[in-house]
Amino acid sequence: MAGTTNHYADQYWNDLPRVLSHLSKRATGDAALWWMDYFKRRYATPPRKRALVFGCGTGWVERDLFDRGVAARFDAFDASPAYLSIAEKERGERPISYRNANFDDYVQEHAYDLIVNVASLHHVRYLYRMVHQLAGALEPDGLFVQWEYIGPSRNQYADQHLKLMTAIKQALPQRFRTPHPLRHEIATFLSGDPTEAVHASDIMDALRTELDVVEHKILGGGIAYQLLWNNIEEFRKDDAEARSVLDWLLVLDEVMTDQGLVPPLFAFTICRPKARRRLGPPVQRLLLEPAREKVASALGGRYLPEIWREQRTSARRLLSKLRGHTT
Repeated sequence: MAGTTNHYADQYWNDLPRVLSHLSKRATGDAALWWMDYFKRRYATPPRKRALVFGCGTGWVERDLFDRGVAARFDAFDASPAYLSIAEKERGERPISYRNANFDDYVQEHAYDLIVNVASLHHVRYLYRMVHQLAGALEPDGLFVQWEYIGPSRNQYADQHLKLMTAIKQALPQRFRTPHPLRHEIATFLSGDPTEAVHASDIMDALRTELDVVEHKILGGGIAYQLLWNNIEEFRKDDAEARSVLDWLLVLDEVMTDQGLVPPLFAFTICRPKARRRLGPPVQRLLLEPAREKVASALGGRYLPEIWREQRTSARRLLSKLRGHTT
């Protein structure tokens, strides 16, 4: 997580209990079984010896996992001194060690039989390097588990995806319609947290390059997530209409995700080390990431595919206007 942005200020779909039940059913097969408890039952009994939580923020993940008996001790790191200060205060007597470090130059110091990613990899610019570091820190019998956004980078949903969300938004009763854009401009990310979902669409490729996937559960989100982002207050009233509309959104989300009409935005994934591990990340990735980030820095934080996409969009808009003038 970045050191200057409050990642806890927004409201998300999983702040609603009905959504949490929906996500649990997708992840574990049981609406009443949270993924942490599922992982404990299946992979951490007896508890794992030493776990790493990276991009730990205020520390809620490692506290929850320790309290569930998932691991005997935890290490965690984050780039934000403010977040780490909160984590230290909330730690209590739990055996959790904190470290101030950022994703760009992190180097592992210990070996772990569990590494946990909860919504952190989508903030990593040097993604393949980071995954290589994490894979190298895993014991041979270790596991990597994540609850993560894996959708389009910087939430740049395709035009057809945007049209579907827009149509569904318009079909909602007025009180439930989000006032926020369904696809933000790149400038919005650059003025807030430039690392938000920066290379999210590459996360699963990076993981599969370094690790073997044991379980991969698609959680969805292609419809409901954006329509509920910072738009949950009316749903929190939990009246009959709110329950009915929310259930309808979640059914649409599930059906459209499973039919491939919208991309999966979130996933619950468990991986283990490959039997034969690469000595380093793929050469093309090792060379590409520093060059890509250097070019993006020179372009004010924008990546070349983003610029090309914006240029195509501007060209289409101009062409549409010209056609309008000639008819």
